[in-house]
Amino acid sequence: GVAAGEREDASGDALEELSVMEPALAELVDLHFFCGYTFAGIAAARGVSERTVQREWRKARLLLHHAMR
Repeated sequence: GVAAGEREDASGDALEELSVMEPALAELVDLHFFCGYTFAGIAAARGVSERTVQREWRKARLLLHHAMR
């Protein structure tokens, strides 16, 4: 299998790649996954609907998944 350190390196590289391609999506991942903000909290801070944040979250996850392949 893949060692945990290698998996963390891959996810870090993927997030860095996302931050270059889609900075707002990378910020969303950081706020939600690493900082623990809710989608509702992120939506309020950005002045958008929670549904918009959920849609962006799905897009970010898809892009990260493809970048880590």
